Amino acid sequence: MERIGRYEIIRELGRGSMSIVYAGFDGRIDRHLAIKVLRSQYARDVGARQRFLREARAAGGLGHPNIVTVFDVGQVDGSPYMVMEMLPGGTLAEWLNSGRIQELGIEQILKLAAQLAGGLAYAHQHGVIHRDIKPANIHFDPDTGTSKMMDFGIAAIERGQHRRDHPNQISGTLTHMAPELLQGQPADARSDLYAFGIVLYQLLTGRLPYDAGDSAVLVKQIVSHSIVPLKPLRTDTPRELIDLVYRLIALEPDSRPASARQVLQEIEEIKSGLKRGLLQTVRHKSAVWQWPLVIGSAVALVLVLGLGHVYQTQNEAMNEAAYGFGDAMASLVAQETAEALILEDTTALSILVTDFSVNPQIDYLHISDPNGITQASTNPYLQGEATPVSTGVPILRSSGNVLLHRSDQDVLEFQVPIRFQARRVGSVHLGLDASALASTATTTLWMLIAVFTASLLAVALGLAWMVRRQQRALRRLVWGLKRLYRNQYDFRLEAERKDEFSAVYKQFNRLAVLLDERTRSLNTGSATSTEKNSMRLQIPDAASPDETLDLADSTPDEPLTGPSEDNVTPLKPQAGNSTRRS
Repeated sequence: MERIGRYEIIRELGRGSMSIVYAGFDGRIDRHLAIKVLRSQYARDVGARQRFLREARAAGGLGHPNIVTVFDVGQVDGSPYMVMEMLPGGTLAEWLNSGRIQELGIEQILKLAAQLAGGLAYAHQHGVIHRDIKPANIHFDPDTGTSKMMDFGIAAIERGQHRRDHPNQISGTLTHMAPELLQGQPADARSDLYAFGIVLYQLLTGRLPYDAGDSAVLVKQIVSHSIVPLKPLRTDTPRELIDLVYRLIALEPDSRPASARQVLQEIEEIKSGLKRGLLQTVRHKSAVWQWPLVIGSAVALVLVLGLGHVYQTQNEAMNEAAYGFGDAMASLVAQETAEALILEDTTALSILVTDFSVNPQIDYLHISDPNGITQASTNPYLQGEATPVSTGVPILRSSGNVLLHRSDQDVLEFQVPIRFQARRVGSVHLGLDASALASTATTTLWMLIAVFTASLLAVALGLAWMVRRQQRALRRLVWGLKRLYRNQYDFRLEAERKDEFSAVYKQFNRLAVLLDERTRSLNTGSATSTEKNSMRLQIPDAASPDETLDLADSTPDEPLTGPSEDNVTPLKPQAGNSTRRS
């Protein structure tokens, strides 16, 4: 087949149980399209043709960015075909089966969920119930992050005709089929929300909420609501999103959200909650949220002043210790060299200078006479020369007649007069290496900076944790109040908290219980009518849990006819059983 109608066939894209999808091209508008053609063996069956045309009618009447667009429908050689937009990428089922679902972050999942909820809300607003929401029927383009619902093959248009024609007909995929459908109740918007919740469960966990090995066990688990607890793959999954999934897959339809529009609003609220950081929280909330920053600033100021005082005091103490050592050393040299200098015994002076210069802290030592001529020095070239004048910065001290200078090379020069019987006979120029002193001061400064940084960081993290904790607790309370506003009185907060919110949460739960009891008492007259008898569904042995099925009432003696995708199986009530509330 090279052409279907006016459309040129390029290649085959895939084969379904009842149809074949081709990549086509419309030369009139220069656009690539996807063409879905009903297989010839099913085209001869009236029911199969009706189902195919039902998909075209349901999807063709919807125009939404998250619903596949149908451009045309027709027949060629007696086989119906449907022309749709060509979509790049694959389906969510392919992502789940390939294990790549972990590549999606929580923001991407929320974006995808919002798109699907918006598409469902639009479809429900136009009276269309999809009835087969599952990953295989959701197209996903990872490059753009866009999702689209497709395959409206068993969609029901809510005009009431399908209920009169098939009052007990149920359709869908077992793994995503709402419990009430298995009990023979008609599909509505809440059964679509149940299937949507199963899809969200799969996106968060990578698996189905049931662990059945075959279809019979799966049906029992669905009807009894025996689900596996939701354990998200991502640690940053919001608690509100987990709560939403649990409500979407609730056993009773009345326990689920009222509409897809409400689900979309809750998803948008969760998305906005992820974008609110600490600074935005403080900026947009009341003054109660700003006091931690005031405390943090005060702590930082105290740390700066305190650590600065410690550094200054310690630095002064170390300098005074070094100055005292230099004073003592220079005075000792002056005492020991006075007699040799009077006797002009240069040999004795040189020996004394050599003995003192053994100290590694002494950088240089000069002994000069009253005329400033060097008589002995650690530098032999200065012998008989004028003693060098210190060029360092003078340090004012109240230590008598000792002069102190500090050079740019971190050398402390102590100049002490040499006296003999109260007569000045010369002077001592002692230079001490102060690099170790400067290094110690630098190390101390960096240690204090590290202590300041660590202390400030600890305070900041503690305040951030406290603000974040209070923020999440208040958001949780706001979330609960919104649930009460929406008449969802079955919601409870975690009352086991051991903080100031524990009493508030307990009071909230008491209020929810009271409202729930009053609502139930008002609806006591209709409560018995909502009790449902458990139905036993007989699934064909060849049926697969993830296969789309159309099941309707028939008698046990009637043989199953028609194509395998439209199997008809009797639904029989089983006395004495009723569904359990989750």
